Amino acid sequence: MRTQFSQQAPAQALVEFALASTLIFFLLAAAVDLGLIYFTLQGLRAAAQEGATFGSYPQVVMDGQRIRDVTINYAEVVNRIYGAAGDQGGGFADLHDLNGNDQDDLLVDRLHDRAATDPEAYISIENLRGFDPTNLQPACRGDIPGQQLQAGGRGCWIRVTVRYDYQFLFPLAPVFGETLRLQASHLTPMRSTLFTGM
Repeated sequence: MRTQFSQQAPAQALVEFALASTLIFFLLAAAVDLGLIYFTLQGLRAAAQEGATFGSYPQVVMDGQRIRDVTINYAEVVNRIYGAAGDQGGGFADLHDLNGNDQDDLLVDRLHDRAATDPEAYISIENLRGFDPTNLQPACRGDIPGQQLQAGGRGCWIRVTVRYDYQFLFPLAPVFGETLRLQASHLTPMRSTLFTGM
């Protein structure tokens, strides 16, 4: 009896190790994915905050000595969002390639055009008005002298949303889909202008 047990023990231990290690591997892969999702969301939040903070200082368009318009520089807001990711795209997730097509979005697409017009774009910039941040309406105008954006942005808000298609590392994740759309937004009131444009 003792001899039979000693012959079966190594085979049984090998099977148990194979089953346990497979489960441990899947749990480890899932933990890595959750960690990467968390760090990606942190990067998106930082980028959205950077863009909204810059965009909250509108640009003044002068006509001689008279203010003709006060506008948001959407192209520069987009540049600030990408600048928040650094030269390499932000570490764990390449925030220069939000749609995951292996191309720098800023070089390929005119993102600032879509950012100002398409609320479902990877970068969305909304120019909102209303004193209640839970009841905001588009849009706050800057071409009315002494009002809205021209009055230091009283009652005017900017909301920047950044979206990213996260590709899973977890082997069983394709059961739920190839990618997960992550997004982060930052809402801030408009402030007095920082600089003037001609």
